[in-house]
Amino acid sequence: MWSPISIMGEYVTTWKAIPGETPIDPSGLRRSLRGRVHNRDELIPYEAQNIRIVIKKYLASMPSRSKVPFTEKWALKVHKEMFGKVWTWSGTFRTFDVTIGIPAEKVQTEFHKLFADIHCWQESNMTLLEQAATLHYRAVKIHPFQNGNGRWARLLANIWLRQHGHALTYWPETGLAGGESPIRQEYIAALKEANKYNLKPLIELHERYTAATVNHGETESDET
Repeated sequence: MWSPISIMGEYVTTWKAIPGETPIDPSGLRRSLRGRVHNRDELIPYEAQNIRIVIKKYLASMPSRSKVPFTEKWALKVHKEMFGKVWTWSGTFRTFDVTIGIPAEKVQTEFHKLFADIHCWQESNMTLLEQAATLHYRAVKIHPFQNGNGRWARLLANIWLRQHGHALTYWPETGLAGGESPIRQEYIAALKEANKYNLKPLIELHERYTAATVNHGETESDET
């Protein structure tokens, strides 16, 4: 059921969480949106509008190392670019525990480890898709932000692929972010398997949707 909560003297509707989703707290909405956004369907277009701009910025052409250094500071900036016009907390680490993700006190440490490790992967025997899937999974597992972690992680993985001259993974974002669907169930199951140290299902999803990119001649990922 929907339930109203008071925010700065106004009433908005909370979101009914879908399986595998971090519950959405509308108190973090920018003031300009508080009278316009009352549910997930109304929220999605505002987020998607900004995300499309970020996708074009990073995926329209191969990004240079200076533009995309894959550092902690840069990764935080990407999240802020994606969600900053919608959420006040964009680009900042969460300070509380959530049902998905590691304890809040470990977020910054694991975040640092991820962006230290990523620069060693090119010297490993991992394929680029395996590297992208690993980046994707570890970013989601850390869950550094209040929300938007999945879309941010999938975009990071695609930027990594793009920077290294690989075809992009064309995720069906409507199925992943818009509600319950077969692809979302498969995606959540793959992440759960990764928690058991089995990345194969997630890598296979990357392979499937990268093949879709190649087959359709896509040059830009639909991360909206």
